[in-house]
Amino acid sequence: MKLQHLKYFVAVFEEGSFSAGAQRVNATQSGLSMHVRQLEDRYQVQLLNRSSTGVTPTEVGSQFYQDAVRVLHAATQAEANLRALSGMVTGHVTVGLMPTFTRAVLGPAILRFAEEFPNVKVTVREAYSGELSRQILAGELDFAIVPAFDADVRLRACVMGSDKEYLVVSANSSIRSSGSVRLADLPPLDLILPSRENARRRKMEQYFASNGIETGRLIELDSMFTSIDLVARSDWVTILPGILCLPDLGGRRRRVISIRGPELTADYIRIEPMSVPLSASGQAFYRVLKDELEIALADLG
Repeated sequence: MKLQHLKYFVAVFEEGSFSAGAQRVNATQSGLSMHVRQLEDRYQVQLLNRSSTGVTPTEVGSQFYQDAVRVLHAATQAEANLRALSGMVTGHVTVGLMPTFTRAVLGPAILRFAEEFPNVKVTVREAYSGELSRQILAGELDFAIVPAFDADVRLRACVMGSDKEYLVVSANSSIRSSGSVRLADLPPLDLILPSRENARRRKMEQYFASNGIETGRLIELDSMFTSIDLVARSDWVTILPGILCLPDLGGRRRRVISIRGPELTADYIRIEPMSVPLSASGQAFYRVLKDELEIALADLG
């Protein structure tokens, strides 16, 4: 069995047809059909059900798909390790990040990466988790960092790190604390929250319901930077991940208050296409980004 057999089968499996699979891997439709048929004949199994409208996987085909993508990833990882050891990491990596990362983590990561890997070009696109997932599935990104969520079966997800959510209020807010606060002990707050399409919003609502927390007026705003600006100018408050709050720890325009009883966490995951292994340059940038995240989380204490 050759890696090419696996690559061709995965393309047909994910695209749902031989013609679309052939276009994806720049091969002929007859060539892909022949390679898949060779696999089926050699091992006396049927991997795909063929019809005039395309293909659907058999149960054996679905199980084989999981094995195939693991092998492809392992092969690419081995190649990436060799390139890193030889100092040959080059190329172009396109990464999707949510605004949480772009305020305090991305800058140091970009500077460090440019110093360590001068032959790699980096493109960063900022968006929220739903849009980043769509771009991953469309093949527009090498990987993306998003809040933990129930990922699509076509996406590979791995845990990157765990942050905490903080209550953010204006510097002259009437809310006083000794560094932490129980939201259930406060009167209903006028809150700026992300929209319900955002994975963080759904987690917050579950937290509110589980801990008997009442809210006042709500503003739905999918712009973290506008949210923190509104907080600085008013009595509205918001809840944000710790790494986004790092520049405000001094408390000159906003105060950052730890949430307790219990904590509200923010978990980050890396997502990438299930069947497209992350390149050596992508792996290198991810390692630097993860290191900078760990440094930022340590600064939060």
